[in-house]
Amino acid sequence: MTQPAPDRLKFTTIAHATHRYLSPLSAEKATRLVDGLALREGAEVLDIGCGRAGFLLDLCERSPANGLGVDINSTFIAAARAEASRRGLDARVRLVDRALADVVGDAARFDAIVCMGSSQALGTFVEALAWAYAHLAPGGVALFADGFWRRRPDPGYLEALGGATEDEMNTHAGNTRLAREAGFRVLSTACASEDEWDAYEGRYCAAIERYVDANPTDPDTPAMAARIRAWHEAYLTWGRDTLGFGFYTLMKPAAHGL
Repeated sequence: MTQPAPDRLKFTTIAHATHRYLSPLSAEKATRLVDGLALREGAEVLDIGCGRAGFLLDLCERSPANGLGVDINSTFIAAARAEASRRGLDARVRLVDRALADVVGDAARFDAIVCMGSSQALGTFVEALAWAYAHLAPGGVALFADGFWRRRPDPGYLEALGGATEDEMNTHAGNTRLAREAGFRVLSTACASEDEWDAYEGRYCAAIERYVDANPTDPDTPAMAARIRAWHEAYLTWGRDTLGFGFYTLMKPAAHGL
């Protein structure tokens, strides 16, 4: 008998319980990305869909910026607040468990905007780029992370992704072109490595399998076990060679021109 789909919020909260970042990103690469933003003292940074705020906290620890992290997952935000307190960043980092539209008004402007794989909170990647451009001060910087196809996806992989379609994502070069078409200057790009993908997916799988093993009486356990095993099989069969993850460091021009 087919298991019902597990609760998505519960599943993702458990699956990411041991992740520092909610994306295939190593601490070494995160440091390079933070340094590439070149933030000045007092810069105001917005992190959209910040999750447990690992990247935002690292950013504010390494640079003299102030951060606002927004995510609808209250469990993630509670963990992020505890970590911010542990690091002594309470005075410079505000963490909010509400929808972005309830926190950031139309007139708000930031020196930097970070979106590490949560562009769906704003719609499509194109819509997310447009939103960020409108909410950046002139000369401001943005760091977007988003998926891309490394090769044409197999129909079986699209089905495993829940009925995804090939046109839902672009290529790495295509994502970069979309950023330029949105008005940004592209400062640099990077991609998740196979090691970063394996580390991310390994933690994701292990967290659910350990939860399932430790909580056999949870009524959601059968559905969670079925989902993670199908997901990991799809990753090994298709995803590892097909799905890429790009990091795009962008700048809103301070003035119109070349």
